[in-house]
Amino acid sequence: MDCLRQHLSQCDSLPIVIAVIAGSAVLYILFFRNRSLPAIRFELKPPAESLPGWRANEILDEPSIFIKDRQAPVTTPDELSDKLQRARSAQATWSLTTFEQRRQVLRTLNDFIISHQREICQVACRDSGKTMIDATLGENGEQALMDDKRDPGFMMMYKRARVVYQPRGVVSALVSWNYPFHNTIGPVISAIFSGNGIVIKASEHVAWSMSYWEQIVKRALNVCGHNPDLVQFVTEVGKLVMKSASSNLTPVTLELGGKDCAIVFADSDMSQCIPVLMRGVIQNASQNCIGIERILVQDAAYDNFVSEMTRRIKAVRLGAILDDQPNQVDCGAMILSNSFGRLESLIADAVSKGARCLAGGHPYIHPLHPKGQYFEPTLLVDVTPDMDITRNETFGPIMVIMKFSDEQDVLNKVHSSPYGLGSSVFSGNQARASRIALKLRVGMTNVNDFGVNYICQSLPFGGGFGRFAGPEGLRALCVEKAFTEDRFSFIKTPIPPIVDYPIQDTEKGFKFTQQIVAFAYSDSWWASIKAGLNLGKLSM
Repeated sequence: MDCLRQHLSQCDSLPIVIAVIAGSAVLYILFFRNRSLPAIRFELKPPAESLPGWRANEILDEPSIFIKDRQAPVTTPDELSDKLQRARSAQATWSLTTFEQRRQVLRTLNDFIISHQREICQVACRDSGKTMIDATLGENGEQALMDDKRDPGFMMMYKRARVVYQPRGVVSALVSWNYPFHNTIGPVISAIFSGNGIVIKASEHVAWSMSYWEQIVKRALNVCGHNPDLVQFVTEVGKLVMKSASSNLTPVTLELGGKDCAIVFADSDMSQCIPVLMRGVIQNASQNCIGIERILVQDAAYDNFVSEMTRRIKAVRLGAILDDQPNQVDCGAMILSNSFGRLESLIADAVSKGARCLAGGHPYIHPLHPKGQYFEPTLLVDVTPDMDITRNETFGPIMVIMKFSDEQDVLNKVHSSPYGLGSSVFSGNQARASRIALKLRVGMTNVNDFGVNYICQSLPFGGGFGRFAGPEGLRALCVEKAFTEDRFSFIKTPIPPIVDYPIQDTEKGFKFTQQIVAFAYSDSWWASIKAGLNLGKLSM
């Protein structure tokens, strides 16, 4: 405990809380109620390359996953078909398991994650260049998938009606590279708890670490007595997912890009707001789908806000957390070096149109890691909606600050971008902050905070096509089946002779159906009684 406390004292603990709650602790919160089947402990040795101080035999001049004879193995079509078949076969048995049996697997997985946080983080750091803080980043689960009773209505009062949530079978998740472990384990949790098998398509940019995540998940299944084939990992490059899925009407949930905004009114508590926004920009080198990419500050507070952010951005330290001194690194390397030219181009466009670059703006040559993929923490101020950087996702450590005057002005500037994933609104007047937040055309919003909707695991996450997490995310992995049955065995649905095929008198049959509608849906008892009497007459 003292060791952990010392480690946390050297680095801000918020991202650790974010990742553990969103991954490990989520398992505990969602699935540990009424515990009867305990977790089963197991050990798994991490790869030697993930240990601090490890050095490669050769430092590449131009690091790339596509280097001949060294790139990650690609799953062939035949191998993919085999993996799918294995997952389908395992899922047929898995779909018959109880929620408690599924919880046991998740408890086992949770215990391993909690006990091996450092090893897991080190693997992620080695593969993606992030810092240890960035890398660390269901009680209602069963209720969300229980049968949902529905009112059958007046006409069908003799029926019981409900919606049944049944697993789809084998689902697939195409996960991004910015949080290798977290982005992998989240879909696995949802898929197996809802009774599905899953094929994880890992990004080729973090294919090395995926083999370790695969071993963890499969071991958890295996030690609990279940077929590890339920979860499969592949490494093809996914292209045009929605277009491909539409050809055979495959259900798809897409969490797309963002250009998330943070609105800062002049009456905001700056002592709370500024550190939160620094985290929103610098965490994981801003390689976050919900990273803060636009900060809009009210004019009365603008100059002081810019001054403080200039001081903070210039003080951010770049480095490799596994090789440098841990207390001397704030921001790690970026995963995609080929994005540097795009970032410089966006910055240059903004400056040419009147923006000021007060810090950074270029790739960084680290003295100990000259081949590392570092980009200087950058501060760009006086940005206006006509600049390309306000409409294009940067996914890099660039703080963009814009000025606004009043509520309508800030709404106009926020909505000048087509993206609508997450958002934040800061104000000392919570009623105003809530009012503005609800007017934003986004999928998620936070008042006086950043990204905490993700920690609230009962909330859906997304702003694109569909949602994940929360009841909505679990139900998206199920087939919603409408189900009716007789409430009483001696009452069945009758077909009156007047409308029984072949219909003898269609005009009379039409009048009969008119009266059925009037009887069931008239807004007064007298009208319903009249329709009932007419039905009796027509039936004679």
